[in-house]
Amino acid sequence: MTMNETNNMASIARLRDMKVPDDYPHVAALFNTIEPDSVTAQSLEEEDRHVPATSHLTLNEHGLLAGFGRTRVVAENEEGAIIGYGASFRAPWTDPGQFGSTFCVHPDYRNQGVGSLLLAHIEKWANEQQASILLSTVHDWIDASLPFVEKRGFQLDAHVFDLLLDLRRTYDPVQQKDAAAQAMRSGIRFITFAEIRGEDSEQKLYELCVETAKDNPGQYGSLPPLEQWRNEFLPEDISRDDWIFIALDGDRFVGVTQLFTTDEEGVLYTNYTGVRKEYRGRGIAKALKQLSIECALKEGAHTLTTDAEESNAPMQAINRGFGFLPGKGHYRILKQLK
Repeated sequence: MTMNETNNMASIARLRDMKVPDDYPHVAALFNTIEPDSVTAQSLEEEDRHVPATSHLTLNEHGLLAGFGRTRVVAENEEGAIIGYGASFRAPWTDPGQFGSTFCVHPDYRNQGVGSLLLAHIEKWANEQQASILLSTVHDWIDASLPFVEKRGFQLDAHVFDLLLDLRRTYDPVQQKDAAAQAMRSGIRFITFAEIRGEDSEQKLYELCVETAKDNPGQYGSLPPLEQWRNEFLPEDISRDDWIFIALDGDRFVGVTQLFTTDEEGVLYTNYTGVRKEYRGRGIAKALKQLSIECALKEGAHTLTTDAEESNAPMQAINRGFGFLPGKGHYRILKQLK
């Protein structure tokens, strides 16, 4: 649907389609007003390079939405300044029927109808495409964010928050038992992806991630196909093969954890940790996490970050045991559409 300028819900703002590339700097500035240094005009442009220019949405044999499509709008004030942004989208590998969405409002313009205007457009567009579920996230450190969306029919699905480990002060290697040695005594061995890199190993690693993501409370929906997953899980610009630690039972991949760089010098990020269900309770996840912490120390990092879903008690216990402390996060929310 083409978005014409409208002001039927909020007199302070009007919506229009996002203009590319003119709006990149203004949208980035809006995001950074809410979460400093989170987005750049260049990152928005780079993201668009990987997205098809035209939508192609269809219904599958079960009558559920499939394919790719998106809408992006900005909210302008009377002077033409961008004070809000909203988008609804789906990728071809997204679970049938689902649309993702995101929206934000400049802090100076909250509680003035702008957020309602954006959400109304997003939901209307998703309904017009015959979506059945609308997903989104809101920050847990903006007090009114969750009540705002709950009043509009969204339900809380998960609470994911950051965790931070001060490697210089909080982490004490002397107090940590050698989890890797304990796991190895039960027949598990640990290697890095650099030691076995190849198409077969890449396929095994992908299948491990697909399997372990199925019951990960922080993951919603299926992982993308191998080619897209490779771009997200094995990005050469922010990760390295020797930063991917794999637990093996014979030649079977049974667990993995991985480090990423961040924009902050001396800060590394644990992107993902997963262990096959039948191998849990044997200390494998703890051993993988310890190996990644020791690697971060060798790389000269002073801080290690990760994130976890609130209800993931086993991983929460492992992280807290190493000294990770909770920080900001987000609520994953969803709404059943008609």
